[in-house]
Amino acid sequence: MIVKTVKKALWFLWIHVSISTTAFAQSTYTIIPKPAHLEPRNGFFVLPKTLLLAVTSTEPALRQLAEDFAQNIGQVTGHDTRVFAGNFRVKEGINLVPSKDPKLGSKGFFLDISPQRIVITAEQPQGFTAGIRALKQLMPKAIHGTQRVQGEVWKIPCCYIEDQP
Repeated sequence: MIVKTVKKALWFLWIHVSISTTAFAQSTYTIIPKPAHLEPRNGFFVLPKTLLLAVTSTEPALRQLAEDFAQNIGQVTGHDTRVFAGNFRVKEGINLVPSKDPKLGSKGFFLDISPQRIVITAEQPQGFTAGIRALKQLMPKAIHGTQRVQGEVWKIPCCYIEDQP
C-alpha cells in the first residue's frame, strides 16, 4: 500500500515538473514561428562591452548581414561591435559559420547559444537571416528599436535550435 502511494506521488511529481519545465521553456524561448527543434540549456550569454562578430567566409552578402546586425546591436546597446571576416572564429562573441549540412537547405539554420559564444550555422544568406531573427527574439525587446537603451541587461538564454522556416 505504501509503495503504491509513493509510486503515485512520484508519478504526479514527474508530471508537474514536466509541465513546469515546458511552461518555463515556452516563456523563456518565445520564438515565432516556433522552431522545429529547441533544446533549452542552463545559463545566459551576456553581451560584452566589445562584441566581436566573426564571419567564417568572405562572401560579401554574409559580411553585409553581419555588419547590419552589429550596427543594430551597437546602436541600441551603446556597445562597441566589430565584424571580422575570414577563416577563423571568436571564442567569446558571435560566429556566423557557413555549412553544407543536408539538414539546413536554403533557409535552415542551427543556433547554438552558450555562456561564452553564439554560433549561427547556415548554408545560404536566407538561413543566416532566419537565425539572426530567432536570436533577436531571444534578446531583450529593446533590440528591435533604434534608440540607445540605458540600464538594460543584455543577456540571452542559452539553448540550441535547429529550424527550416
